[in-house]
Amino acid sequence: MSSPAPNASVAQASPSSRESLELLRHVWLHVHVPKAGGSTLRQLMNRNFGTGFYNSNSLLETKQYTRDDVSEIVRCHPWVQCLSDHKLSFDLPFEHEYARVFALTYVRDPVERFISRYFFHRHFEEVNCIAQRLSFREFANAELVKQEVHPQTNSQIYFLNGGRSFDDMKVIDDALATGRAFLFPIERFDESCICLEQLFPTVFSDLSYVRANVSKKDAEISKQDRELVDRYLKIDYPVFEKADRFLDETLDRAFSSDDLRDSALSAFKERCARRYHNFYPPVAPGEPVPPVGTIPTFPPPATPTPPSSHDPNFPDQRVETKPTAETLESRPTDPPM
Repeated sequence: MSSPAPNASVAQASPSSRESLELLRHVWLHVHVPKAGGSTLRQLMNRNFGTGFYNSNSLLETKQYTRDDVSEIVRCHPWVQCLSDHKLSFDLPFEHEYARVFALTYVRDPVERFISRYFFHRHFEEVNCIAQRLSFREFANAELVKQEVHPQTNSQIYFLNGGRSFDDMKVIDDALATGRAFLFPIERFDESCICLEQLFPTVFSDLSYVRANVSKKDAEISKQDRELVDRYLKIDYPVFEKADRFLDETLDRAFSSDDLRDSALSAFKERCARRYHNFYPPVAPGEPVPPVGTIPTFPPPATPTPPSSHDPNFPDQRVETKPTAETLESRPTDPPM
């Protein structure tokens, strides 16, 4: 009998590199670009990951983590399945020793994002911001013309490439090339959700949502003001357009036909509508909509009318009932003599 190969038992006991990769825990990193739908997404991550979700609110948003910083976070916190933070960029440790790292981010039309930021800070009383005392045009002049703000605040490319430049797309392209990074436009949020549900059904079992942290708009933005903002943020459009193309490609990968995609999207919108009505029940036409958070009141139950007897020969006529021993008022009896 021939002796076994020297390392046969070791080869049988050791899984292949592919199997080893599958055994690694999966960690999703939500690269939270400010004012690009991140608050809504954080609610969904919390629901889908439960105790494995960590929402890291950065007080210093202009200090982003390096790739080594993120690698250490993943290594030192094995319970984390999903991390959301403004400090993350797309420069991430996708080839991590202890985990399979995935990344998800949303970008937004640059002009609409800038407008949303203005109204958000205008009504965000916890932080003192110039938006609270300036008109939109004055705010745009301060941030875009005079550059009185950190570069990553208004540049999504600068944010995602970790502060390298305003037009360097290499970090973004390299992340997408791994197959484990997802870049979507927030304007097509529903389509991105059905993609994630289809591609990762055990991770994202239900992404139906109610929008969160919607900025209150108390002023109209003129066409001239929009043109001013657009003139300074044109350089940011390449990442927004790339996100749009990436979503189209991901939809094609997730669904084998347009009919399947349209059916999934329709069902998803119905789930969102049901979830919305759980928070904001519909009212009858013509009735006022109660303020958000109002506890509904209901009329007191009506006192039931005691049934009356009727003559079976004359069902429409009420029969006068005679007092009986049960209905007569009880009176105390005279004491015995």
